[in-house]
Amino acid sequence: MIEQIYQIVKLNFRLEWQERQSYFSILIYILSSVYLSYLVFSEVISAETWNAFFWVIFIFSAVQAAYRSFHYEADQRFLLYYGMVKPENLVLGKIIYNFLYLYATGLFTALVFTFLMGNEINSLGAFLFILLLASLGFSAILTFVAGISAKASNNPALPAILSIPLLYPQLISLSRVSLRSLTGFSWEVNAPLLIVLALLSLVSLLLSFLLFPYLWRD
Repeated sequence: MIEQIYQIVKLNFRLEWQERQSYFSILIYILSSVYLSYLVFSEVISAETWNAFFWVIFIFSAVQAAYRSFHYEADQRFLLYYGMVKPENLVLGKIIYNFLYLYATGLFTALVFTFLMGNEINSLGAFLFILLLASLGFSAILTFVAGISAKASNNPALPAILSIPLLYPQLISLSRVSLRSLTGFSWEVNAPLLIVLALLSLVSLLLSFLLFPYLWRD
């Protein structure tokens, strides 16, 4: 199981690196969005605005990045993978790959924000931990949605239509607790909310793991 998951993650990195334009398109989107925000606010930006713009840019870049999760397994290749890999291993490998991808994307977005808009992060450790939880929860939901989209002939509208409502509960909680990491963070006070976020990410992961085999056999 572990070997199969590792090979799936490795294969995804190799395939995506062969088509580097997907990586570069995400980087260009982040750079252009943050730079536009910089021009609009002319360096005068509050912590609340910094936080809101960060999550808006991150969630849309995450949707765009995860859309390609099953780009290489669509159509007839689903039958080939069905005979070679267990669906549970496949979805876990995809989720791990997307988690690493999204976490790197979030770090790059925060770095660009800090460079252009100023460093508003008061507690770096808390912010990085919150971003990790966000990447895990987003990757689980978006990977499953990408699988549905692949089964529907890679309809480009489905990921945005399905994922935004599913991500909304996590996004609201994330934006609130991440704002506290900008203005002043206490681990003791925010521990219950962090536990809720961790449980939401875990539930998203378990649902993707349990439901994907049924989608795979369809």
